[in-house]
Amino acid sequence: MTSPLDYLDEAGADEADYESPMRELYAYRDGDTWLDGVVTGVRPHGGVDGCTLVQFDDRLWVPAREVRASSHYVAVLLNPDSEVYSEVIQSYVDGAPKEIIRDVSIIGDGDNVGTEWRLIDEPQTGTRVRYRYTGTAELAEPDDEDEEQTA
Repeated sequence: MTSPLDYLDEAGADEADYESPMRELYAYRDGDTWLDGVVTGVRPHGGVDGCTLVQFDDRLWVPAREVRASSHYVAVLLNPDSEVYSEVIQSYVDGAPKEIIRDVSIIGDGDNVGTEWRLIDEPQTGTRVRYRYTGTAELAEPDDEDEEQTA
């Protein structure tokens, strides 16, 4: 299997090439396990054999040729004013990003609030997919009757 970052070791790779994987999500081997991580650094010709090294999560350096595509993506959740609210790692559904992401938070005196984010209709670039905030709703707490029926 070839690495999606093989181009970093090719002759003629330049600063733009080395910058392109930054903040993207890829898989790397840590011992016997494949993990997902965000690229936080690139060291051209940094390996003992002159290969390019890629840093994951500000901690581990891996040869670029050993990196694999991830089965996940980074969902970039945008507020209505396009400010980034959060970035979360999500699994693809049938090979595609989820259409809707919902989150439930507890606020104040324990009230549940649900937020909804919809996929923005734009071409995907890299492993980062943008979602737009579409609304918040206070979620009703179940009645004692409802709890008894589900128990």
